Amino acid sequence: MKIKALNNWIILIKKKENKKSKIIIKNHTQNQRGIVFSFGKKVNGIKKNDYVIYKKYSENKIKIDSVKYIFIKKKDIFAKIK
Repeated sequence: MKIKALNNWIILIKKKENKKSKIIIKNHTQNQRGIVFSFGKKVNGIKKNDYVIYKKYSENKIKIDSVKYIFIKKKDIFAKIK
């Protein structure tokens, strides 16, 4: 099954955390990272496979074909990690 975000929605997939990262983020935000899987036509500045940090409690989690997806709005993204 294929899935595509619409309008100003972004679909993320959780990224496995790398313990050797040089970025320090407080514990309460560590679970709010993901990789962009899909984004709607109204989203700009974001590309597929971008690694992002997003607002806690803004996510909607859905499991499709054993894959867990996270749906968020663009306004809930704080930063891209390069």
